[in-house]
Amino acid sequence: FQESGRIKPIGTYADNQLLVLYGKKVFEKDGNTIAAVDWILDSFTNPSESINDKVFYISNWENSPEVEVSLGLDRNDNHKYSFLEIINGLKNNQELIDQLKNKSEEEQTSVEKQIVAIYNKIVHYDEMVNGMICLLPIIEVQNQTIKDYLELYRGNVSYSFFMRNIQKFRVLLEGLLNTKEEDWTEAHFDLSKIAMQLQNITQYSYAQNVKIIPSENEMFKGTWFSPWEILNNAEITDNQKNLLMHYENFFSAHLDNNIGLKNEYASKIVSAVSIMDKNLKPNLLSKETRFHKMGLFFKSMLCYFLAFFIIGLSWMFKPVLFRKVSLALVAFGFLLHAYGLSLRMIIMQRPPVTTLYESILFVCFILVLCSLIFEYVRKDTIGLLIAAIGGTMLHFVGLKYAAEGDTMGMLVAVLNSNFWLATHVTTITIGYGVSLVAGLMGHIYLIYATIRPNDNKELTKIFNNIYGLTLMALFFTMFGTILGGIWADQSWGRFWGWDPKENGALLIVLWHLMMLHLRVSGLVRKIGYAYGVSLVNIIVALAWFGVNLLNVGLHSYGFTDNVATNLFIFIGFEIIFMTTMY
Repeated sequence: FQESGRIKPIGTYADNQLLVLYGKKVFEKDGNTIAAVDWILDSFTNPSESINDKVFYISNWENSPEVEVSLGLDRNDNHKYSFLEIINGLKNNQELIDQLKNKSEEEQTSVEKQIVAIYNKIVHYDEMVNGMICLLPIIEVQNQTIKDYLELYRGNVSYSFFMRNIQKFRVLLEGLLNTKEEDWTEAHFDLSKIAMQLQNITQYSYAQNVKIIPSENEMFKGTWFSPWEILNNAEITDNQKNLLMHYENFFSAHLDNNIGLKNEYASKIVSAVSIMDKNLKPNLLSKETRFHKMGLFFKSMLCYFLAFFIIGLSWMFKPVLFRKVSLALVAFGFLLHAYGLSLRMIIMQRPPVTTLYESILFVCFILVLCSLIFEYVRKDTIGLLIAAIGGTMLHFVGLKYAAEGDTMGMLVAVLNSNFWLATHVTTITIGYGVSLVAGLMGHIYLIYATIRPNDNKELTKIFNNIYGLTLMALFFTMFGTILGGIWADQSWGRFWGWDPKENGALLIVLWHLMMLHLRVSGLVRKIGYAYGVSLVNIIVALAWFGVNLLNVGLHSYGFTDNVATNLFIFIGFEIIFMTTMY
């Protein structure tokens, strides 16, 4: 499958579609749990039944209750609805849809935007499930004479079969048209029935959003087309005909529940596509399939989360034993994390820092790495605590972004440079990670100063850690910002343009510089320095996520209401917590 310019295995494509529509990577039907890939194959091969599957999740978390009321849906506890239920709701509220068509996005209310989003999902789903109907064996050929002429060895064939053999079929049709109806034989009647079935199937020719056939035209090199687009084309190459035949056989095997034949034709499909598009790397497709099945980042988050509770137990009893257990959990989670990032790098052939989701994963990796280094030096569980808290929180945020669909999207041209991704972006995200470690270390200083204000020896150790982390964070953020300016000069012809993302990076650098100057000059004491460095978490969050809410600048990822709400909650909690501790 080619989606958003990237070639991906059917498993990844199915996961992405089900996540966007259903919110999960498995579909629950009649008490059974169905894998995404099985769900999408069932939808492709039985579209008339799939419209009754309750695959659309309209959650109260992301949508207002008014959405279901506006669509005339019978509200249920699980907020899951079928295509048929929603499409009927839209038909019954045609006046609302007509009003929305005449409104710009800026004029739409929040509820109206949510309705438009659901409408777009309905359209996408309709085009997706009907995209393969031309490859299904749903046209029955009864007459033996026609079977012999078309060299058919089975009764049911696809629309695609007739289009691939259009020259032979045209001869039959001409014979039908040139024969008076009163002179029709059994073969003529069967042929007339076939023609009507073919005409009926063409009503689905609009379903063209599933791209599975590579183009062999130099003008469209690297572009893939849907089966309908290929079949509607006057010229179909031999390789494309061969590939269409493999897909037909694959779907027939799925309908017959013949796993052996499915695997055989799946291999033939991959081989045929490899010949047509040299960019396809079958070994990377298998790695991507394995990567998604393993769920490495979720398992890593569980390890960090469990480590947090074990650390709490270590403070109450058996500190040596439970520290070792928590260390083992964090280390194992870190290895899973590192393996997941490595696989993403191999699959995408680039550093794993190109999107907001990837930056979360990488910053989380750096945070845990720095924390483990500090734990190795100090051996007092503080590093483990930071790793467990930071790792869990960032993984949790990452899972939210992963639930929105494909996390391995293609890059825009200006980002498609492995050199600058490996230097500027990696450096600046390392700076984010170290800054967060410094901020969390500041939190621990404030908590420890509140609990044991007279333990100067331990407080001094923690303060020295904060000071060293600040210097390290300053180096990476400042160096990364300078590299970003060089990249901007080469890409956009200017070193600095006061872009919100550039301003955010600069703000982190200035904050670290301010805190160091305040400490060196003696304007703040240790606790004041810890308080100021703790606030760097807010600065990083604003530079990382906040600038996107402005929806301006060359680095903007786009505006989302949920991000704004969660960001303001985080900022409010941090200010209240730190002020209370201070």
